[in-house]
Amino acid sequence: MENSNIKSSPSQENTMSNIANLFQEFLEAGGEPKVTQFKRFLDQQINAEIKQLCGRSSTSAGGNDWRSELKAKFGGRGMKWVFVSIDEISTSYDRLEGLGIETDEYKAWTTEAGKAWIRFSGPRIHEGKQSAAFEVRTSGSTFDCPKSLHYIPADELDDKITFMHTTPHAMRLEATAPKKTEEVKEAKPTDDELQEDEQLEVITELATDVYGDDIDFEEELEMDDDIFSEI
Repeated sequence: MENSNIKSSPSQENTMSNIANLFQEFLEAGGEPKVTQFKRFLDQQINAEIKQLCGRSSTSAGGNDWRSELKAKFGGRGMKWVFVSIDEISTSYDRLEGLGIETDEYKAWTTEAGKAWIRFSGPRIHEGKQSAAFEVRTSGSTFDCPKSLHYIPADELDDKITFMHTTPHAMRLEATAPKKTEEVKEAKPTDDELQEDEQLEVITELATDVYGDDIDFEEELEMDDDIFSEI
């Protein structure tokens, strides 16, 4: 008679424990206990952590190569967002608009502030140069824009960027002045909306701190719902 009490191996138990811990961190950072949202969060982390190990030649993650050095430069909370000049960001407008990305609102915000803000995405080779890729979040700083990128050669970074040590959302850089008093009341965000925005930023920071920033979103990885059915 076969024994139906199949025990999990230590490695399987460790894997499930790690996934459960990551799910708990996701909840504590403000994520909703929904499989679809957690899968989307994990897909991004798998792209960041695993994809770079598949078919890509590079030194080890702890090596002193230019990619690791660039990631370290922008590592840690509050180190992803930087300011650049209006002239600097304007060099990417034609390319972004050619991709169908709307830039008018972002231009209005940055013109009002007298400078532009971009978020570090990861190291890239751009036009044959070792570069840092930055998201230009033209729809607002709390909305991911993985294909809306601005590139700065690694050897020019110190001359072109200034670390914000905070976020555009926290600085209210994207607040649009309403034309009427009535519009102020309608447009004023609720406490729940503000909290949701902050939670999104925490989740993003958590993901990049744990898994790194060299993310390519163009390929979506499919995962089986059954993996998470017992979480």
